[in-house]
Amino acid sequence: MEEAGGSVDCPHRIEDILEVLNKDISGSKDKRMLPLVVLLLIDIDNLERVNRWYGRSAGNEVLAATARHLHHMLRPGDLLARFGGDEFLLLLRGVTLKEAKEKAAKIIGSLKNHDFASKGPKISVSIGIAHYFSFAFSSDELLGCAVEALALAQKEGETFKVFMEEEEWNEE
Repeated sequence: MEEAGGSVDCPHRIEDILEVLNKDISGSKDKRMLPLVVLLLIDIDNLERVNRWYGRSAGNEVLAATARHLHHMLRPGDLLARFGGDEFLLLLRGVTLKEAKEKAAKIIGSLKNHDFASKGPKISVSIGIAHYFSFAFSSDELLGCAVEALALAQKEGETFKVFMEEEEWNEE
């Protein structure tokens, strides 16, 4: 996807992820089991500050470097897309909620410690997690749950939140 002044390459489009997610949900319903699919909506915290303090080219490099970094963390079957602005959508397939939380914590830690430039900014990310549950019947509903969870995570910054989890909101 093209960003003003640069580009951010992600291997998939949002539509690709939603299509695969719908197929996984439908296939699991046919088998009468819940699908092991989890969406992570990843937001770069305070990218607008990077743009103001270091310039838009630095902000674009942070976006591109984040996309590359996330791409290197993918497992076979995972799908990554640019969601827009400073957000990325990651579909984890064949994982439990516990494994998804571990992945979110790993993403947060690795990006926090990543050097984007020799004198450049350090970044942090917030992540909303949505796992398939009985009242999310479509990929769009699951995506909406990830958006809601991200909004909760952004209030604290540098953390993840799970939509509709029975346990504590932030277990690590």
